[in-house]
Amino acid sequence: MGTGVGTTTETIKVTRNKLKVLPCLSRLGTEELKLIERKSYVKKIAKNDVLFSSSDELKFLYIIVSGAVKLFKASEEGREIVIKTMTAGEHFCCAPLYTDRKQVVNAIAIEETSVICIPAETFLEMVCNGLSGQGIKILQTLCARVQHLSKIVEDLTFKDVENRVLSCIIEMASEKSPSDNIVSLNVTHQEIASMTGSVREVVSRTMSKLKKAGIILERGVKEFKVDKQLAATFLKK
Repeated sequence: MGTGVGTTTETIKVTRNKLKVLPCLSRLGTEELKLIERKSYVKKIAKNDVLFSSSDELKFLYIIVSGAVKLFKASEEGREIVIKTMTAGEHFCCAPLYTDRKQVVNAIAIEETSVICIPAETFLEMVCNGLSGQGIKILQTLCARVQHLSKIVEDLTFKDVENRVLSCIIEMASEKSPSDNIVSLNVTHQEIASMTGSVREVVSRTMSKLKKAGIILERGVKEFKVDKQLAATFLKK
């Protein structure tokens, strides 16, 4: 896999028609589009070069001019799941409004490719100038859902049921009480099964195993306590 070293900036001009491929830019006025034109550029990427990696800081939005880019997730063991192959005219959008401003997938050119690079800050400024505070919150909520769904895809692909259940209860416990280690949760096994893509019987067996390990405490039908620190340690094994 390439490292992006072979990427070069092309002399192809960024035009308003190319920018209007992005639905969120299609109705902007001439002056607004000119501002984006001035700050954007086209980059040429060699085959097998990385455009960005998962969890990289998000610096640009991309519109593909020519070629193809594979968007994928990868496990620590090197397993892959392809999310989508992007071709000419397609774009990667929404991400500047992610709360952590991080990429959620990896992107690699699968043939020689040219992309328009739009600075994320320029895009975000343009979006914020054209929306009310409530509109921005709605977009941020939608982007948060995209991140959540992306994580579900990754978990279902790369994690077994035990790890999915552990990750789920750690996340719920952290959201309910970030500062406490022992946290009570009111959630049924069926609800956990629905959140982890499993079935109640499998979750029940997993919860019994976690109780024997001391991670789950005082387990009832609809309520249990979780030791977050022990759960996180167990998850890393």
